Amino acid sequence: MYMEWDRLRHFYYVAKEKSITRAAQHLRTFQPSVTRSIQQLEHQANSKLFIRNRKGLILTQQGEILFNHVKNMMTELELAKNQMSGKSEEVKGTLKITTTYSYASTFLSQHLCNFSKLYPDIKLHLICDDTDLDLAQREADVAFRTFDIHAPDLEQIFLHERILQLFASEEYLREMGTPKEAKDLDGHRLITFDPPHTALRDALSAHWLLSFSTTCGHTREAFMIVNSVECLAQMAEAGIGIIALSNDSSLIKKHRLIRVLPELNGPSSRVHYVFPKSIKNLRMVKLLCDYLKETLSDNHPLQLSEG
Repeated sequence: MYMEWDRLRHFYYVAKEKSITRAAQHLRTFQPSVTRSIQQLEHQANSKLFIRNRKGLILTQQGEILFNHVKNMMTELELAKNQMSGKSEEVKGTLKITTTYSYASTFLSQHLCNFSKLYPDIKLHLICDDTDLDLAQREADVAFRTFDIHAPDLEQIFLHERILQLFASEEYLREMGTPKEAKDLDGHRLITFDPPHTALRDALSAHWLLSFSTTCGHTREAFMIVNSVECLAQMAEAGIGIIALSNDSSLIKKHRLIRVLPELNGPSSRVHYVFPKSIKNLRMVKLLCDYLKETLSDNHPLQLSEG
């Protein structure tokens, strides 16, 4: 079955943008031309390539098959163009990244800033979302999340482990006293972080702070509950109570927090760099992965592996 290249290009950008209008803008052509290309491809394939939902146009099963092949063609074409022009070492394009609000704001953003300075021609599009965006449907290119055993089509490269620890302000500890052991927390004001959804679910247990080292069937009562990790740290800085933060959170230093019960570690989460296997040869995907692995290896030399 013969398919014209322009039609395939139009299809590729509609799939990426989830919109005929945005695809036409990217291609600098008219919307009817793109619509016509999609209709002609669907006629040739004798099946629908897109369906519409609240997020825009998404690929059907047949559309996903075609997209994977066209995407590889586009990648190979770009590589060939770079090699022919002598620019094979240059990397340009947009990389859509998704992770939770808390991980982005307390850890990832600082590393993305440094990466962007090294590779200014790679435009980063950071999508903060506490639910798992669908990488197979191109809602994002790469994600930072916990390992998913039900996703065999995704590359999932372990980056680092985050461990919950307890923190409070100097003002609070001066007023309420410093806990000497876990049972002492029963007499303290505890502020918990409890978002409705999260893609890093293992590390964000609101119940740990309220239930560890208590008698059977007993749980502590939260003095305050918030669904913003930034607000959580602000409350602690203001002397309101004791909180749990990941050991590598930038908020610890920012809000001058002091670790409580330093021998105590809470639940941990293993953060992975996740992307579809179909784009593993895309150079900017590999560049970001290599950069983070090297950076985290410097900071946590015993934690780096793949899994």
